Amino acid sequence: MFQNDGGLLCAAGPENVQFPILQGDLSVNMGSILENVFAVQLVTNGFELRYLNKRNVGELDFVIQKDTQILSLEIKSGKDYRFYASLNHALNVKEWALAEGIVFGPCNVETEGHVRYLPWYMIMFLVQERLPAHFTAVPDLSALAEFGAGESGDI
Repeated sequence: MFQNDGGLLCAAGPENVQFPILQGDLSVNMGSILENVFAVQLVTNGFELRYLNKRNVGELDFVIQKDTQILSLEIKSGKDYRFYASLNHALNVKEWALAEGIVFGPCNVETEGHVRYLPWYMIMFLVQERLPAHFTAVPDLSALAEFGAGESGDI
């Protein structure tokens, strides 16, 4: 479950973590707060939130569908952002056909095998394509008229 207001989430936490964050102390390792921020941004960017927690694989922070691809996202808040056993297990399950894993962390842009590393701020560029609201599909059903449609062409 995620909370829409990150400030209230920090204030509700046991350690008053908002003060070090506001003073620029990025050494605070509060992975759940960062995951919450990413959840809000993913919904804003048009994605449905899903996660995976399987006994033989482990837990994946987010599993999203972008166009025709299924992507697994891991959100890392600490220096150990390259450690993600669950993501490796999930990428190795052939039946799932995960396109790639994306790790958001305190890093630069980099790709290693089927894993892409992105800095946190790049979540703003992961956007689900949407059709314009005014887009309306109007199918041409005129060929069906010969199969018994009424004189007006209504089917």
